[in-house]
Amino acid sequence: MKKRIIVIVLVFAFFCVGAFSYVAPLNFQVLLKHIYAPTLFSVYSKDAGMLYCQLYGVAGVSKDFKGDGCEVSKKSVKEMRHFALTYTQNKIFLEQQYRVGYVKGWCFLQNGGNLFNYEIVRDGYAVVQHFDATAEAQGVMADLEELEAIAREEKRGLWKEWEKEMNCLKVTLGAIAKEQIPKE
Repeated sequence: MKKRIIVIVLVFAFFCVGAFSYVAPLNFQVLLKHIYAPTLFSVYSKDAGMLYCQLYGVAGVSKDFKGDGCEVSKKSVKEMRHFALTYTQNKIFLEQQYRVGYVKGWCFLQNGGNLFNYEIVRDGYAVVQHFDATAEAQGVMADLEELEAIAREEKRGLWKEWEKEMNCLKVTLGAIAKEQIPKE
């Protein structure tokens, strides 16, 4: 009888290990404290303190952007960053409460009923950044790619005036992702 109970407990423990191996994203109610770039913020959570929030699956033009196969002038980078930052500052506001979900050090910022990650891509002020090849990420990345395609087709946001530069950013980030994403 004791052997049977021990075997049942061991089998149960074995199956429970798999059930608890998935780590759900951390969720916080936060105050937006600073907007550093269109896709990078600092937030304050009473549970976790000050945190950085880099949007999951999304990349904007950075100050030091240089593409290998394409060229973007410093003037274009500066103007693109200005318009993208202005867009962000008009959509999310300092000292306002938001819900933030963290996955692998990247965040999802909930803006009302929408994810800001999706809004900034849909409106043409950022591109999709692939860095996560896990199965969980594929659905999010597919949604972001679809929103980016719509923004590109309809020439929304930065795609209207800087289509060549946005394509350069997309191609450069794609090449970096191919080098850095581990093959499964």
